[in-house]
Amino acid sequence: MAIDNTSNHWFKQRLNRRWQAWLERRIPATNEITLTQRTIFIVPSKVGWSFVLLLILLLVTAINYQNSLIYGLTFWLFSVAMSALLFTYRNLSGLTIKTSQSINGFSGDFVEVPVRLSDTKRDHQGLMINWQAQGKDIAQVVLTDVTEGEEKEIRIPFQLRRRGHLETHRLRIETRFPFGFYKSWTWLRLNTPGIVYPKPINTPFIASLGAGDEMPTDANLQIGNDEFIGLRNYRSGDSLKHVAWKYLAKGKGLLTKEYDNQQLSMQWLDWYSLQGMSVEERLSHLTGWVLQAEQEGRAYGIKLPKLEIKPNHGDVHRDYCLKNLALYGLESESR
Repeated sequence: MAIDNTSNHWFKQRLNRRWQAWLERRIPATNEITLTQRTIFIVPSKVGWSFVLLLILLLVTAINYQNSLIYGLTFWLFSVAMSALLFTYRNLSGLTIKTSQSINGFSGDFVEVPVRLSDTKRDHQGLMINWQAQGKDIAQVVLTDVTEGEEKEIRIPFQLRRRGHLETHRLRIETRFPFGFYKSWTWLRLNTPGIVYPKPINTPFIASLGAGDEMPTDANLQIGNDEFIGLRNYRSGDSLKHVAWKYLAKGKGLLTKEYDNQQLSMQWLDWYSLQGMSVEERLSHLTGWVLQAEQEGRAYGIKLPKLEIKPNHGDVHRDYCLKNLALYGLESESR
């Protein structure tokens, strides 16, 4: 019995690989695609097969009783079924699907991936859109219509998985318009832009152990040129001389003045200080430290094997650090 189950599992895997390989050849990954007969599949639905059975019963009855009225009804219903086949196919044909703006997030997060739909020649109604389900996953279906000449953006829920460049599953677009007799669908692989960062693990900072580290783990870094750049919410440890007392007197809360040359507490985030951990665990800890250092207003730098990012702070520096952590060890794959 166990051998039979193993054999069945192996056969299903092999069949699935062949199906995916055929799909990759027929509908390769792209940034934009317009649906044609090459990319559209159509078969009768359960309602359609029931309708076929009804037509057979009517035809048998007409033959048996030689009743011209039943003959007429049968052929009229058959013509309706053929018309429905054309309309169901046309409800997908000509639809253009393309990717939208970049999506960045952390592994395990749920995001909404934007996709744009358009057609300059006809309307499309009753479209059901979802990602290909993986394993026990249940893909959420998005229902939408597209009006002629309109470019419509929809957002499809998706859970980020492996760190690196964002790779979504195949996108399924299905319709059963107008009568539900047929199920027409397509499987698309879109080159969705985006970066998946490692899942952050929040732990206290560990002192840098990198070779040749001449700077203390917690030092001061001066950045900028003594220019006032704005206000932010007060954080514990901010200098009292930078507090905006006038705004506090006006009841606007406790705010701190920011200058380009502020003395920032500096933290080295060192790969080598995370001994005894796997690559993914180290990257997750470093990601958590980046977010923590940015939240605390520290300047921070990262030491990775073959890469050192100089200390700085701000959104641009944070995103640069997170991108390098996300793509660590994957550079050859992304080329």
